[in-house]
Amino acid sequence: MSHTIAPTPVRERIDLLDILRGFALLGILIVNMGVFSFPYIAQITRTPRGDSALDHTTELLIAALATGKFYPLFAFLFGLGMWMQMERIQAAGGSPGRFMARRLLVLMGFGLAHALLIWNGDILFVYALVGLAALLFRKVQPRTLLIWAGILLAIPMIFGAGFVALGALLSGDASGMAEGMAMLRDLEQRAIETYAHGSWGQIFVWRAIEWLVIMVSLLSGSAIQILALFLIGMYFGKRQIFQRLMQLPEHERRLPAGGVCLAVGLIANLALAWQMRVTDLSSPLAGLWQILTLIASPVLSYGYLALIVTLTRTESWRHRLQPLAAAGRMALSNYITQSIICTLIFYSYGLGLFGQVGAFVGLVISATIWLAQLGVSVIWLKRFRFGPMEWAWRSLTYGKLQTMALPASSGAAALRP
Repeated sequence: MSHTIAPTPVRERIDLLDILRGFALLGILIVNMGVFSFPYIAQITRTPRGDSALDHTTELLIAALATGKFYPLFAFLFGLGMWMQMERIQAAGGSPGRFMARRLLVLMGFGLAHALLIWNGDILFVYALVGLAALLFRKVQPRTLLIWAGILLAIPMIFGAGFVALGALLSGDASGMAEGMAMLRDLEQRAIETYAHGSWGQIFVWRAIEWLVIMVSLLSGSAIQILALFLIGMYFGKRQIFQRLMQLPEHERRLPAGGVCLAVGLIANLALAWQMRVTDLSSPLAGLWQILTLIASPVLSYGYLALIVTLTRTESWRHRLQPLAAAGRMALSNYITQSIICTLIFYSYGLGLFGQVGAFVGLVISATIWLAQLGVSVIWLKRFRFGPMEWAWRSLTYGKLQTMALPASSGAAALRP
């Protein structure tokens, strides 16, 4: 590895991308709160988080505006970041493939520790695994990346349509579904008992089992979509779309069809969230709405992306959004910290509130944690170059301890684009 390879200096970062990461952290926390505070199985049984109208409305809005909307944005940014880093390694005379493989293997280790020791909903392990697959595409042409991304995005929809058709043919076995649902509800209650009142060892075992189940689910479905989003991010990187966007006059900085995607995405996702809420699980229509959501969710994600791009066209909004940029630069640290804080709130070795917090209170807790992280990130980056997890990730990747503290004179400039 060339000795000239080093972490990206602050002055070379694209501020917009850090703002997007900071924004995505809020949406991911809002969605993850449903698993931090309530059994993962409730995603299948549809057991509501709270009985009030406010809780029901909150769950509907989270399903429509957040669920499945922020992980595509984060995955896209991850793929884009991968490509930009490989470009820097190549320019420095290093081996991009070898460097990124090492970087992803370190991330995989972090993900495994996060999943088994803190929280079973970890996504880092999957990102690292899918990232290794994405490295196979690093030399292909931009157009080929888009073709592959389209094929990969279509696969879950095709399989989903097949399952919907099969479900329609086999519908009528209500007793079998009822027995399966009863078993799931029993497991749901056992999860509440374990996380709210169990020992650390009991929680560890239950968490490990749930993580394996989640991994099977992700690797058999969502991982394909994540790879597609990585490839789209790499396409944006190869085309230098954001670099060229930042070179345009401020009033011309916009993404094509962004407003249309935002409006259509909002309407479509609200309608689909409502339909999924009122449709019986045994109905083939439930599967149909899920397939349509696979289309509608990325449309809204793109709308959010375009909205942030539009806001950053003005100096006043760029200034307002700087705390998001700070949080985005510390995305890994903030993501892990969210897990630590939430498990201490909900698990037995903390406050033991698992299964007792409704959707609206969960949303308030999410917003409070995120706002606190914005402030802490701003303060931290006035003194340090990286977040603590970013420092560890870089040190292990580069094979030497990175300089953590900023020179005293540069602290004030640390957050400037």
